[in-house]
Order: sequence, then C-alpha cells, then structure tokens
Amino acid sequence: MPAAAPEPTAAPESAVRDERAAWVALSVIVGSSLMVALDTTIVNVSLHEIAVDLGAGSSIEWVVSTYLLAVCVSQPTTGWLSDRFGRRRVYLASLVAFTVASAACALAPNLGVLVAARALQGLGGGALMPVGMAILLGLFPKERHGRAIGVWGLAATTAPAVGPTLGGWLSTSVSWHWLFLVNLPVGAVTLAGATRFLPQVGERSRRPFDFLGLVLGCGGLSLAVLGLSEANSWGWRSGPTVASLAAGALGLAGFVGHELRVRHPMIELRMFADRSFRLAMGILLLLYIAHYGRLVFLPLELEGPRGYSALLVGTLFFPAAVCSALAMSIGGRIADRIGPRLPLIVGSGLIVVSTISFARLTLHTPLVLIGLVMCVHGLGFGLVTPAGLVAGLSELPSHLVSQGTAVRALLTQASGAISVAVLGAVVAARAGAHPSAVDAQSSYNTAFAVAAAGVVVALVLAVRLPDRGASRA
Repeated sequence: MPAAAPEPTAAPESAVRDERAAWVALSVIVGSSLMVALDTTIVNVSLHEIAVDLGAGSSIEWVVSTYLLAVCVSQPTTGWLSDRFGRRRVYLASLVAFTVASAACALAPNLGVLVAARALQGLGGGALMPVGMAILLGLFPKERHGRAIGVWGLAATTAPAVGPTLGGWLSTSVSWHWLFLVNLPVGAVTLAGATRFLPQVGERSRRPFDFLGLVLGCGGLSLAVLGLSEANSWGWRSGPTVASLAAGALGLAGFVGHELRVRHPMIELRMFADRSFRLAMGILLLLYIAHYGRLVFLPLELEGPRGYSALLVGTLFFPAAVCSALAMSIGGRIADRIGPRLPLIVGSGLIVVSTISFARLTLHTPLVLIGLVMCVHGLGFGLVTPAGLVAGLSELPSHLVSQGTAVRALLTQASGAISVAVLGAVVAARAGAHPSAVDAQSSYNTAFAVAAAGVVVALVLAVRLPDRGASRA
C-alpha cells in the first residue's frame, strides 16, 4: 500500500506570534505612510486660500517648493542614518519631526514661519517613507514581502488620489489650517503605536559619513528638482531654469563619480549592477511618470476644457483608487507565489492601454467611459507597485536594504518632478497662449501620448526581467 501522506503540521506558536507582531507593526507604518502620502497633494489645491490669508502673493509657491527640496535633502541620508542609529530610532525621530512641523504649519502667522515649518515637515516626511519600507522588509520573510508591500501600498498610492478633493473641501468649507491639523491625531496615535510595537530590525554599522557625497547628491538633486518643478513658470530658456538644471546635472554627475570611487559611499550605486534591481527601478520610474500624469493633468483637463467641478472630478477618482487598492493585494500575492515578472507585465500592459485611451479622449467622451479607463489604470498600477518593489528590493543583501529603499524613494520624487515638468511643457507648447477648448483637449492628449510611450518602454523592460520565481507561500 502506498505510504500515507504526512499530515500538515501546524505552525509553531512562536512563528504565529512573530507574524502577528509583524502585521501589527506594519499597521503602524501604514498609518505614518498615509499621513505623509496625503500631505503630498492635500496642500497644492489650497495655495490660493493660504496666499490670500497670509498676504503671500506669488511667493506662496515656496510652500510647495521648500517641502520638495527638504525631501530631496533627507532621503539620500536615510540609508546612512538607519545603518548608524537603527531604523526604529530614525523612524521615531522622523515621525516626531513631521508631526511637530504639521502643528507649526497650522499655527503659522506668516509665510516665513510656514515655509520654515514646511522645511522641517519635508525633512521628517522624506525620511519616513524609505525608513518605513526598510523596516517592513526586515519584519517579513521574503515569501511575504509582496503581501506586506501590497498593504503598505494602499496608503502610499491611494492617499495622493484623495488629497486634492479633501484639501479643497477643508480649505473652502473649514479652514486651510486644517490641512495640517488633520496630521496631529494620526501622528500622535502612530507615534504611540510605533513606540510600543515597532521592533528594531536591520543591521547596524559605523561606516564614515560621506559629507561630500551628501553635498553633491542633495545639492544636485535639489537643484534639478527645483529647475524641473519651476521650469514651466520660469520658462525653459530662462536664466534660473537653465542654471538650476545645469548645476543640478553637474552635481549629480559629480555625485555618481564620487560614490563609485569612495570606500564608504552615501549610497552604494553598485547595487545597480544587479539586473533585477536596475530593471525594476527603470520600470517604476516610467510608470510613476504616467501615474503622476494622471493625477495631475487629468483633473486639469476635466476642470478646464470641460468645466467640471473639483468635487465631481475628485469623486471620479475614487473608484480608480478602490481598484488600485484591490489590485495591490492581488499583485503582492502573485509576486510572492510565482515571482514579480507576470504582475509587472500584466500591470504595465493595462497602464499602456489606459494611457493610450487618455490620449484619445474628446470633449464629448462620456464621464462613465473615462471613469472605466481610470479604473483600468488603477488596476494596472496596483499590480505593478508591490511586484516592482519585490523585484527591486527583496533580493538585495540585508546591508543594502536601507540604501535601496532610499533610492526607491528618490526615484518616486524624481518621477513626480519629471512628470509635471515634461508633460506640463508639452501641454503648454501645444495649447499656446489662449487655447480654445478643442486646442486644450488636444494638448492634454499629446501629453498622455508622450506618457504612453514611456509606459511602452516600461513594458519592454518588464518582459526582460529575470523570471526568478519567489518561494511558494
């Protein structure tokens, strides 16, 4: 008689407790990620109300620019800080800084105080996302990374989609001060949870601080992001734009050369020698550009040439956010079970289809059809986000995880700046000074066609990704 199949054994009680503790800790990370991700878009739609109240005039743009520049300064240092002082300690300090800065923003009596508080907020918020991701990867075994990242991604990607609608409602119906006050209860609860439930994970090292790398990297990145962010306002051929972009490019080139020469670099760029990491980061960069294009330019298109209200447009974004949330859970599980290549290919394909569809909209395209296309885009983005992070980060050596998550965060920051600058320049060039509704619609279509070309490249890169199946869950 054939031997009886062995009965499945229950997981050890200690393993069950460890996994339960990991999910509790992840809920804390999700809370802080939700707060930071929401802050990236909730303020932008309310700049006019803030400017009027504080008498700031055109200088109000520094409320956004200062935050972006502070993020660019903090993110390259998170790898060294986490390795030197521990991920948990850096996470807690960043959370305190972001929460205190949010209170200072809400109470700011003038533009100067508000800008200074936004700088502190950017320093804290810029570190929270990559350090939180590094802790997440240390909490779970590799065969659970996709599922955990899928849960984390719910906050990181859906919060920016609801930010404009929430920000517009708060600033018009309540007060712009509440744009920042909403962070206080979330920050307090998250801080209490982090203090109690967040363990210390990851390796510690006392490698020397790469000060020159910090200056070159942060300076170059800040100038490049500043130039890209303001190019459409200053003019692409203006002195400030050309100077910012040129100085930023020189700084980043010097940073790369310096980091490849020194023994203890700020960011170990040699991790790009790993094919999976290199391809995954390239895929995410191109897909994030298209994603930010949808978040930024589709509302402008619907509220401008079509004349729809911000509330209606915000409501239209909600089903797509739900689809993205559902797809993240699915994409994470698939990546854990068979590897990240398939969800990256399928998700990129869905984003290609949806972005090309955005490029073919007319002034008479029904809102229901636009909403369906947005849901397709949300499904695609939900599939690729956890899969791309698993492909890029899960196979890194443990001593490079903190630096890898910092690179991923910098890539997200750069993709947002590139999307707004390049696609915005396409819209401005195609529309002209006084465009008709038809001309404006055509200019947005051209911008999405450019974004679609980038997504096609991402799809090609996804096909070339090594087919390394993950361990079965």
